[in-house]
Amino acid sequence: MLRCRGCVSGSLILAIIAAWTSGRCGAADDIRPTDAAAAASPIDQLQRDAENGNVKAEYVLGCCYNGDHGFPREPEKAVKWWRIAADKGLADAQFCLGLSCFLGEGVAKDVAEAAKWWRMAADQDQMDAQYFLGLSYHTGLGVPKSTQLAVYWLKRSADHGSKPAIDLLKQIGT
Repeated sequence: MLRCRGCVSGSLILAIIAAWTSGRCGAADDIRPTDAAAAASPIDQLQRDAENGNVKAEYVLGCCYNGDHGFPREPEKAVKWWRIAADKGLADAQFCLGLSCFLGEGVAKDVAEAAKWWRMAADQDQMDAQYFLGLSYHTGLGVPKSTQLAVYWLKRSADHGSKPAIDLLKQIGT
């Protein structure tokens, strides 16, 4: 099962969504939510926020559809929401979309497309994307094989504390 490390983990998601949406009711401005809004569940609010273009909501909704946080797994819907957030430049969504492309979950398998998304996320210092991009250059999957570029991206990931990157750099001999 595909899991993205950038996704908010555990049952914490419902608490985050509840706090996030309760802070949006405008109580500080003496604005009260309508009865319908008060009755909406946090996931309903998350869905509305995603549909209204909130990039973080789009990403988290993709994580939910990925089977995270106890939700049923629907990879095609996860990819849909991650792609929307990734197109807006959200690094964690780009990383998750890259994983989906690499594994062929919710989308046709395409290792070159995976590397493209990992590069976008890696350029924004997303540690896991830097590791997977370095691994791609090391193996030549989706990109031309290049030890120099593999070491560059793996070192950037290792600088953020990525143990797999550190281990692979030792294996390469740097």
